[in-house]
Amino acid sequence: MLDKQLPKDQLLLYAGFAGISIISIIAAVATETFVLMGFPFVILFAYLAVIDLKKIFYLLLFTLPLSTDIELGGGLNVDFPSELLMVALMFIFILFAIGKWKQIDFRFFRQPPTLLLLTQLFWIGVLILFAQNQMVTFKYFLAKNWYVLTFVFLGGVLLRTEKTLKNFFWLIFIPLTILVIQVVIRYATYGFDFEFVNEPMYPFFRNHVNYAAMITIFYPFIWLAAGWYPSGSFKRTILNLSKVLYVLAIYLSYTRACYLALAIAVVIYVLMRLNLVKPVAIAALVTVGVALSTLAYDNNYLKLAPDYNKTIHHKNFSDHIVATYNLEDVSSMERVYRWVSAFYMASDKPVTGFGPGNFYPYYKKYTVTDFETYTSDNEEKSTVHNYFLLTMVEQGVPGLIIFLVFSISLFFAAQKAYRRAKDPKTKAVIMTAILSLTIVYVNLMLSDLVEVDKTGSLYYLAIGILINYAIKAEEEATKPALSEV
Repeated sequence: MLDKQLPKDQLLLYAGFAGISIISIIAAVATETFVLMGFPFVILFAYLAVIDLKKIFYLLLFTLPLSTDIELGGGLNVDFPSELLMVALMFIFILFAIGKWKQIDFRFFRQPPTLLLLTQLFWIGVLILFAQNQMVTFKYFLAKNWYVLTFVFLGGVLLRTEKTLKNFFWLIFIPLTILVIQVVIRYATYGFDFEFVNEPMYPFFRNHVNYAAMITIFYPFIWLAAGWYPSGSFKRTILNLSKVLYVLAIYLSYTRACYLALAIAVVIYVLMRLNLVKPVAIAALVTVGVALSTLAYDNNYLKLAPDYNKTIHHKNFSDHIVATYNLEDVSSMERVYRWVSAFYMASDKPVTGFGPGNFYPYYKKYTVTDFETYTSDNEEKSTVHNYFLLTMVEQGVPGLIIFLVFSISLFFAAQKAYRRAKDPKTKAVIMTAILSLTIVYVNLMLSDLVEVDKTGSLYYLAIGILINYAIKAEEEATKPALSEV
């Protein structure tokens, strides 16, 4: 085999790449401009973009758990290398859609969730004209596009079969599981002390919330993958052990929202099986509406104001949970402090809002001092810690309505597809996607992680997968179950 000659065109290709690499190295050393060494990789990337787009997408999936936040200066940060790959793939997908549009299943773009997602993007684009800081909103709009185009649309094109789903799973599972193992080991050196919970997360996760959210959102896919392999096989054994490992890791993350998310995911699993998602979703919306109306009536929300001297940070997790129940935990009550300001901001600009990305610079003058805590100076410049309220503040009531209707459409589409699907494998993927999305939405009630690469990427990937398999379920409802291509 070693003496087998390469085809002439391949030989020229390799020789050309080697020549470019040598010239780039010589030029970099001669000019001391070492960034030139990266030029061959740019050429290779461009070549793959034309020849095999899927490989670049798979590279992005592999780097998602491993990416790290790098400060560029001037207040700009980038998740390296994942965010750079997202931007590149966004432009590549646009060119792909123009040049190879016949390869796209346009039924994907006629689904209600897709249409509502496009409506959301359109509304954000309109809000650039009315934003308090138009440049910030424009940057947000671009970032939103590279998440949606890369993970929902490109992911929707590429992740349509069991084979591609398996590739997606293992490309994320392997690096993520290695990180989970090293986090648990490093955290053990701190005695699993709640006070040091953020220490073992660096440099791959910003804090324990981002870490816990990512592994919890991904957790349903481990259950899905275990069903791909026969009982007793090596891969199934690894995945079954991973189920236990991830639950342990989630517990040791000390992240209350993720505990709640797993519990609610179990409830949604039961509701999906019983075909009760729609009535329960409507009942939940009515309940939230009544609760908010009750709090707003006669300023009843003021009764929730904390005792400033008692609302402190607790070093012990059990004390932290008790304090949360008693409304004496600083992180929980700081959320309430910002939620109150969010309602006042939304009432000031109910139609266009302040513009995406513009909560932090303007919220302080809308706060109510009765709800101040020791952390109200907000040195980390974080936002509302509730994505629904953040959407209402920054995108106005119309933006919130669009997002709510879009979110509800995902659950309704999942329920309809799950009921219509005939193939158990199709049902399993639909269930997995909606459980993953459920975990996202529970977290969004206490945080705003949609535009964070490690969690937002999984959110949008789950949407793309759900829409694809809703189409597959529709096919199965009208003809015999389809086998995987």
